[in-house]
Amino acid sequence: MQVIYFIIYLLVLAIWALLLPPLYFSPMEKRYIFIIGAVAGWRYSWAIFNMVRSVFYKKYYFPRIRKKAQEVAEESMPERVFIIITTYRIDVDISAKVYRAAIKEAIECGLPVTIIASVVEKIEENLVKNVFKVLNPPSRVKLIITRFAGTGKRDGLAVAFRTLTSDYAKLQNSIVALVDGDSVLTSGSIKKCAQLFALNTDLGALTTNEECLLTPGRFSDRLYLRWYTLRFAQRDTYMSSLALSKRVLTLTGRMSVYRGEIFWDREFVETVQHDYIEHWRLGWFRFLTGDDKSTWYYLLKNGWEMTYVPDVMVYTLESPPHPNFLKGATMLMHRWFGNSLRATYRAMRVPRRIIGPFIWYAIRDQRVTMWTGLYGMLAALLADLKWGGGLFFAYLWWIMFTRLLVSLFYATQRKRLFITWPIFLYFNQIYGSLVKIYILNHLYRQKWTRQKTVLSGNETRWTRFYVIYTSYAQLLAEVFLFIIITGASVGFFNSQDFYNLFNTFI
Repeated sequence: MQVIYFIIYLLVLAIWALLLPPLYFSPMEKRYIFIIGAVAGWRYSWAIFNMVRSVFYKKYYFPRIRKKAQEVAEESMPERVFIIITTYRIDVDISAKVYRAAIKEAIECGLPVTIIASVVEKIEENLVKNVFKVLNPPSRVKLIITRFAGTGKRDGLAVAFRTLTSDYAKLQNSIVALVDGDSVLTSGSIKKCAQLFALNTDLGALTTNEECLLTPGRFSDRLYLRWYTLRFAQRDTYMSSLALSKRVLTLTGRMSVYRGEIFWDREFVETVQHDYIEHWRLGWFRFLTGDDKSTWYYLLKNGWEMTYVPDVMVYTLESPPHPNFLKGATMLMHRWFGNSLRATYRAMRVPRRIIGPFIWYAIRDQRVTMWTGLYGMLAALLADLKWGGGLFFAYLWWIMFTRLLVSLFYATQRKRLFITWPIFLYFNQIYGSLVKIYILNHLYRQKWTRQKTVLSGNETRWTRFYVIYTSYAQLLAEVFLFIIITGASVGFFNSQDFYNLFNTFI
């Protein structure tokens, strides 16, 4: 069926191209083409650069690392493995699959494994015990259950971490896997990850490949499934590219593995439980979500190497947060982008000599893309208003054509293609940029999809007023400046327009 959709898509593009009116370029229109072409060239070159790096990493670089790791691992494998799983407000069926897969993997890996289940409710504790009893693992596989008050995943992790740090000896030459309560491990995951730690003593943590499992019921569920699969395809590409620089931009909470000795550092545990930033305008505020960004920042600033493991797949059992796709996507973007922007706000202060030039640039590029993603559309709109000639419709054709090419690249990497991917790529670019810009000016707003974690209300009325209204004032100022700069760059505004605007405000 996707092949038929693909053919229809190509036919629409062909007919669209034939219907576009001829473009007659005046000197100002040529300026528009030059400017927007330069910006597009910059963005496309960065995307292509990452794609090339990704292919090189997965096809040539990482296979050599894997082969070498398999050769040396038998003599220097970690002595013990800890698997920490946090569970809160997750369906019983999902939790059962997660714990069953983790226990089976503990049995299969052949190493001494301790599974630490950090749960809130008694029913979750009973579930874990029953699954463990049914699978009847050997004595080298142990189960520890910790309880926390349901005040957030960070507290649940901290309780589990302190169980680890009661004895330094057991953390020496060990690895710790942090697994989310909706993530299913696949066969060989632990052993493959352990081999990489055995090979590289400078490796502080790694994160794994991901794929989505979602049973389509409603129409919106099918949209979510295609959107998630595209997101994971993009993640695979950029993680692979970043890993060539021995760093990544996040240690995804779904499944990441850490060197055990890191957990002995009190700062690491405190960072996860009580992480915060000091913002120049918003002041001091805690991170309520994004524990994976806290662990990543600790390793980043302390110079630990990080990597991505494309041959270890973890399946995430997704539960859409809202039956309306747009509302659900907005909720998820708010959480994802908020965590990322809060993390990179302080990560930009880490010296380039510690993280390397590529990661240094990639962190800053995240701040730029939210504006360049909107630049092309706004420039095309302004140019069409100024000169007409079908410039905006030509721009839309170009968008649908190039997004199809990008989707085909992702299809070659993931061995699947949905014809909705080009549309979702542009949706992520435009709507995602709008959400990012809003969040960048409201970093204090935090919410988890399964828990009502929000900004504490301990601040004074005046502080609350100041934070809210200065956030909106800064947002409006940035948007206004962006429109002015974009219009000026493509010739929409001239000197007389600026003179009139200046006189208006004077």
